[in-house]
This record gives sequence, structure tokens and C-alpha cells, in this order.
Amino acid sequence: MIISSQQIQMVLRQYGVHQTKGVEDRRPVEDSKTGREEVDRAEFSREAATFQKAREAAKKAPEIREDRVREIKEALARGEYSVSARDVAEKMLGRSIVDRLV
Repeated sequence: MIISSQQIQMVLRQYGVHQTKGVEDRRPVEDSKTGREEVDRAEFSREAATFQKAREAAKKAPEIREDRVREIKEALARGEYSVSARDVAEKMLGRSIVDRLV
């Protein structure tokens, strides 16, 4: 379904909104039953707030864990780092499946 800008503007006019720049540009709408002006609002669950905090923490985390990279490089240099062929194969197959699904 395609919704045109004209359709969006029409809906906004119905709700008493004259501009689409942002929430601060919205006018309160008078409730026909009570006669009071009301403004749209949203309430989020605790789970949503927790998810948002976790998401922000993940964004702040470095993509590359320098300490772990350093440990592995040192172990490789000493000849002490080994990965089983089975682990490598599992990761390769898992990645292949994910790539096909996405």
C-alpha cells in the first residue's frame, strides 16, 4: 500500500495539525465530548524502557574488543591459540544459514 504525502496532509488536517515538522509544531485538539483540549501522548512499558537502555548501551560499546584482540594475537605469537575444526565448521555453517535467511 502506498500512502502519498497528500493523504498524510489530509489526515493531519483532520486531527488539527498544520505542520509536519515535529511534535513541537502540533496543536492540541479539542475533545468533542468534554470540550477540553487534549494532546496525543504515549506511555511505554518497563520492558520497552529496559530494551531502550540496552540498545543505547550496545551502541556505545566498541565494535572491536581491543583487549580480546590483543590476547588472541599474543596467544598466536606464542603458538598457544588453537581452534577446533569442528568449531570453525559450525560457525561457517551457521553464518551460511543466516545469510540465506536474511
